[in-house]
Amino acid sequence: MEQMTRWKAEMTEVHSDVLVEAFYGDGWDPSTRSTVRPIPRGEAARRDAVGEPYAVVLAALGQELPVAVLHVAWADHYLGIWQFDGLGRRAFEADLRKLEPGRLFLRHLAEWRYEQEDLPDLADEALRRTVDLYPDGKNSQGLYPRGRGGGSRHTLVDLPRDRWWLPLPEFGRWAHLLAAPQFGLKGTFKLVEETSDIAPQPATGAAGPFGWQPPVPAAAPWPEELFTPGFRFTHQYRSEPLTIEPVRTVTEIALPAGKLAVCDPSYLPNGTEGEPLVIEVPPGVYPVQETGASYEGEMFGDRFAARDTFAVRLVVSQKPTACWTMAVPPGMDVRLLRDGQYFGFGVDSATGCFVDLAARTELGRRYMRDLTSGGGDDIHDIDGGYSKVTNDVTGAEMVTFMLGGDGVYPVWVGRDDTGEVTAVVVADRFEVGYMEPLTS
Repeated sequence: MEQMTRWKAEMTEVHSDVLVEAFYGDGWDPSTRSTVRPIPRGEAARRDAVGEPYAVVLAALGQELPVAVLHVAWADHYLGIWQFDGLGRRAFEADLRKLEPGRLFLRHLAEWRYEQEDLPDLADEALRRTVDLYPDGKNSQGLYPRGRGGGSRHTLVDLPRDRWWLPLPEFGRWAHLLAAPQFGLKGTFKLVEETSDIAPQPATGAAGPFGWQPPVPAAAPWPEELFTPGFRFTHQYRSEPLTIEPVRTVTEIALPAGKLAVCDPSYLPNGTEGEPLVIEVPPGVYPVQETGASYEGEMFGDRFAARDTFAVRLVVSQKPTACWTMAVPPGMDVRLLRDGQYFGFGVDSATGCFVDLAARTELGRRYMRDLTSGGGDDIHDIDGGYSKVTNDVTGAEMVTFMLGGDGVYPVWVGRDDTGEVTAVVVADRFEVGYMEPLTS
């Protein structure tokens, strides 16, 4: 943080001890150095009260570039801060989240330093530093001295814990936010509200934020389309479009405890790492299905028939699915996710499983014993890389399935219009990440 503060002192020194004027609109355009679609203060106050997004451009009197641009979207629990260098390039970002009444949590900080004047905004070559914070105390700091293409160094954050939270600013009381030491702006600021009567601007494009948006976590990767036979996708590494084949029912799984756990089965015997994601379902027996597509592969000039599996699902109900949501681990808060991020279960064996929560440790121990000993009759192998282990007393079961590699996999839960679970889907992120629906 010391080096970070030094960078920011260079960037913000010209903004010290100044009067600051607030302008409101949909965003800031660095290319024209102007507020996009200006709105009156009263309209901004209305948006603030109902949670609609708006931007605040805080401009020092006599300066062309703003001291800071605030992006406000309370419906998404979000306040973002951008600052710029002398050439109008973004040099600092703060991502704050409204997790509690009256307080903002400092979720993320980022800085860019441009060694050459001709580097564009957010250039990959720019030196970069990031800070990520979590309310439970977890944190990380990353330094990228050669930008995205070079190496990096990661350490713990040296920002005191009492600076991880900030008071929630009242509408119009932006000077207090500028004075926060976390943002490195030196000096004192006096806010002079913009008072001119701004007429609504004619529409010049899509309504809504300009150049920014509230953070959007990862969305479910087409859970309906992936299980619709005949639906077609393009794939970055396949020469021809892929067509979803008829859904295959692999087996059934008994969940007498009424709690489905999803995890890497290799974590289960010791029960101390890789905590599973848990979804409550009615006790019962449910089909486990897979979806995929066949194609003609090629390697070293040889062509061959191949097939990819894209996702597995556990079908709980035949009712129509009204929505899909991400399964969230205990103690986690979806409001902390940044763009494209997700919660999931960790995988170190390229394998996942559905398992009855109450029986997970015993079934996992038997699975790993047979797997590592190379023999035994506990595991029932199923075509396609699946296996099943059953508790002969309770009937509780575990079904394992192959994944495309290690990492973190999100779990998507379908619910009907009453909120009841209809299905649970795990998609192979190494496949669906390269796919797009073919719409024509």
